[in-house]
Amino acid sequence: MTRTTPRRLPLVILCLLIPIAVSASQQRSTVTLTVAGSTSTLPAFTQRDILYASMSAFAKQASMKTYVDASRGKMEVVIAAHRVKLTAGNPFVVVIDHASNVIQHVRQLPAEVLLRDKEYYIPAQAFLPLCADLWKKRIDVDEAAGSIVVSDSGAVHRPAVTASHAPAKPETQRTKVEAPRQESSDPDSRLAPRSISGETARNFDISRATVDARRNGTVIRLHARRSMGTPTVLESDEGTLLLSVANATVDENEIAQTPFAGNDVRSISASQDGKDARIEIRLGEGVSSKNVLRDGQSNDILVTLYRSAAVEQIMSDEEQDKKKTTDRKKTKWKLDCIVIDAGHGGHDPGAIGISGMKEKNITLGIALKVGALIEERMKSVKVVYTRDDDTFVELDRRGKIANEEGGKLFLSIHCNSTEKKPSTASGTEVYLLRPGRTEEAIRVAEFENSVIRLEKDYEKRYQKLTSENFILLTMAQSAYVKYSERFAELFHEQVKQGKKLRSLGVKQAGFLVLVGASMPAVLIETGFLSNPKDEALLASQAGQKHMAEVIFESIQTFAEEYAKSLKE
Repeated sequence: MTRTTPRRLPLVILCLLIPIAVSASQQRSTVTLTVAGSTSTLPAFTQRDILYASMSAFAKQASMKTYVDASRGKMEVVIAAHRVKLTAGNPFVVVIDHASNVIQHVRQLPAEVLLRDKEYYIPAQAFLPLCADLWKKRIDVDEAAGSIVVSDSGAVHRPAVTASHAPAKPETQRTKVEAPRQESSDPDSRLAPRSISGETARNFDISRATVDARRNGTVIRLHARRSMGTPTVLESDEGTLLLSVANATVDENEIAQTPFAGNDVRSISASQDGKDARIEIRLGEGVSSKNVLRDGQSNDILVTLYRSAAVEQIMSDEEQDKKKTTDRKKTKWKLDCIVIDAGHGGHDPGAIGISGMKEKNITLGIALKVGALIEERMKSVKVVYTRDDDTFVELDRRGKIANEEGGKLFLSIHCNSTEKKPSTASGTEVYLLRPGRTEEAIRVAEFENSVIRLEKDYEKRYQKLTSENFILLTMAQSAYVKYSERFAELFHEQVKQGKKLRSLGVKQAGFLVLVGASMPAVLIETGFLSNPKDEALLASQAGQKHMAEVIFESIQTFAEEYAKSLKE
């Protein structure tokens, strides 16, 4: 066999090839920018077939004020009566009303904002239409000609949609955005807000989505306030279902915050495409078919996802359900029913995060995931939800549900917050039903209890939480104190082991939601929505799954210890 020796390229040729390879992935160039008849050049480059233009230079040439926080990689641009906040490496842009300092919405771009040579680059085709809407100008982007033209025409150029799945925040949100500042030394800065405000109704055609995971598939309901045509399916494959609803508006923020559990759905998002609403559903593995139709009993749109399920398995599950019912009747005190209470709901949003995330959606997402884990890994245990969708349930009704269903453990899931935002206060707390020992604990309870003001005849239905009548209010809990304490300790230890959130320990305060629950009961504050890191973790599916795992591990250990105590 003759061996052929490969020819070696001279080093100088190899050096010449390196910049060619780099330029193939990122072609640096400039585009022309025309504003008010004056033309200049704008730094730009193309990366992954996306045209990026320098927003730093655009703002300067358009006489827009900018504020840059180099240490945090953030830039704010004043566009007409708004401030637009950009963050390097992040696809989300925040639009803030400049006068009231209130978040109007958050837009997700199809690609991240990039920082190059101290200049912030935006994906031009996706970002500039937003800029045009705020500026009340027309902006035309011609990538082929390498030009951006700004004119005073009332029409706004909207390029072909590239699936900008935008979880925008509602315009009526009351979230304040404060200028960066040092953390206050005032002790009140770590205290919870005084009360909860009712959520303002918004007139979107598609207001929200609910997900119902069933044995052989999942039903997604798009809640509609008026009759609309059947959606057009723009894309349907194994991983994605993309729908378009003609002449409809959609609440992008609410859709993006849809709580769900199970494996059929990975994410749900929405965006406004001119006059049409777009809904994108990212599918999990195992979905064999899907169907989209209008609900005959309402204006809602139903999306059904089917997965393969053996008839034998379903019949086996039915037999298991019957056996569970029989076993529960035989063993009165067995830990066979766990009640999971997702805090707030309906017109009660709970705490509002600094980016607009709502406590009611996060708590429901975690609650559903905890329930799914119990049903999967503790098959002999019945799971009861005080709510499994975006419904308002009165505080006293939640404890009654737990008792009526024969609950043996009651877990109320919440998110914490401080009155001043943003805040450095961070971490997880678990509370027992007792008079609060600290001002902070009392304030947390006051905030969670303030939801009763959203209920009818609340003054007649509730006693004030005073030391004089607290003994009467907590009599139902007295027999289960040691079990409540033990679960709280186990949860505290699990949080410390998880390391994603620090545990602030076991505390006590007078939470009305725990009053009257005749079983071990605790209230979990999963984290602070007033803290950027806590909020980002709890708003993510990964963060909610982590918190659900922590709660489940606590339940599993508690169940083992509880079973042993019954035998003793």
